[in-house]
Amino acid sequence: MLKSRLHEIIEPYQGGPRATRISLLTDIFILICIVISCALIPLGHYYPEYETFFWRSEIVFTVIFIIEYLLRWYAAEKRWRYPFTFYALIDLAAILPAILMLTADFLMLRTLRGVRLLRLLRLLRLIRLLKFFRYGFLIYRSFVSARIWISYVTEQYRLTDLKKLFIISMLIWIAGANALWFTEAVILEQKGPYGNYWRSYWHILIVLVSGIEDKEPQSLPGRILVTGLLIAGICIVGMITAEIVSVLVHRINRSGRVAIKPSRTKLERHIVIIGHSRQLHNIIVQLMAVLKDRHYILLVHRQADETRTGGSGIYKKVMALPGNILDPAILDQADLDKALRVILLSSGRVSDRPVDRDNYTLMKTLAAYCRNRSIPIVAEIRDLKSQKYTQALEEVEFMAAFDFGVRLISQAVLNPGVTQIFYELMTLTGDSNEFYTLPVPDELIGMTFKQAQLFFFDQDKLELTLIGIDRSTERQPNTVFFINPAGMKNGLSQPDLILQKRDNLVVIAYIRPSFAKPKKEDLWQGRIL
Repeated sequence: MLKSRLHEIIEPYQGGPRATRISLLTDIFILICIVISCALIPLGHYYPEYETFFWRSEIVFTVIFIIEYLLRWYAAEKRWRYPFTFYALIDLAAILPAILMLTADFLMLRTLRGVRLLRLLRLLRLIRLLKFFRYGFLIYRSFVSARIWISYVTEQYRLTDLKKLFIISMLIWIAGANALWFTEAVILEQKGPYGNYWRSYWHILIVLVSGIEDKEPQSLPGRILVTGLLIAGICIVGMITAEIVSVLVHRINRSGRVAIKPSRTKLERHIVIIGHSRQLHNIIVQLMAVLKDRHYILLVHRQADETRTGGSGIYKKVMALPGNILDPAILDQADLDKALRVILLSSGRVSDRPVDRDNYTLMKTLAAYCRNRSIPIVAEIRDLKSQKYTQALEEVEFMAAFDFGVRLISQAVLNPGVTQIFYELMTLTGDSNEFYTLPVPDELIGMTFKQAQLFFFDQDKLELTLIGIDRSTERQPNTVFFINPAGMKNGLSQPDLILQKRDNLVVIAYIRPSFAKPKKEDLWQGRIL
């Protein structure tokens, strides 16, 4: 487990799907160490008095590089082959000169001053910068999150208004200091506190910030000007205080509730949940267990701003947009054009009939679908009779919770306790098995389903269970499944159960299997969250 986790950190998107910020920070740290250690060579030449410090720093960096080399060797899939790989040879060339210098007395190499310059070979390790292309999606996602956070904080704390007040204060400060100095020292040739140009800035700053006349001008025009600055300072301080108090009052009133999405904040790569139900909290918990704060969630319904967080930290990337999704203005603010998923919950008054709720859900589904037809949409309906009206929207996945409940009850009657199995499989957490649909590996094309199962049974490193085949078309994805199909019939293989290149495997696994590496296109398009 430790070896696989180290490999995923050191070689993200190659040894596993969990390329995280730790991978990026690790590479950045090593690159910084490389640059600093190389910079010590010319610094040691120009500043020989610090040679002891530079040498001790070199020892520290060498130890870091040796530890990194050993960890990469330990985490390599084929350890016997790793020392002869391209990057391993570069890493070894980077640490050997320093090791030779440490053992100079033993090897009698003290006279070879060129050994010091050999440390510049570690600059070759900067070739690893090319590997930063593998972080393209991670960097982009971090950039989007940072931009959304900055935009949200700017509007939430009214930083734009505070910035305008700050600029106005700076202009008044500079203009006032120059005007008083020009009036006192140049025109009237007075030698008071404003006769010195730079000291006048300090005196005006005291006037603006505290509202107290620190030093009295000698001339009448100067006194009039200072009086005006005193009034301006009182107004500016009052306005700043009002802005801060307004922000504090707003935060107190919103305590324990989901943050409201500011109108100027543009979301991107987020999940939109339209409507409200009693299970909303559980849905958010399930989603955050998988998303792990990588995406924002936007709640859209009339009372979205009244959603309670219960003090849970899972709501730190959840925003509320109160309003009716059928309103074009609300559709614009929901940023559906840049969203990754849309969930429509069957909400309405308790007295509403299921068919009335479904009609309202269908209208909301049409509004979201017409705004962005490429986005995956999941909609909840109450009445099974409403399914006949959903056939026109083939791209939308409609789900009838009541229908699932009836089928599950029937299963429980036949097999008592089966509900717990379904509960475990359908629960999304960070430490449970999940369903995955994966492309068929090339070596399995042409095999039967049974042969594919036996193939995975023989692979000890692949901890997964093959349960079915997804043979959906591109026009209607995730619609045609064969769960545990019989591979043989009357002693003959069924042609339609032979694995084809366009098929997907349905598996149960703890994490996404390593043979199905996430494609960059799938990550950028949001097919894999």
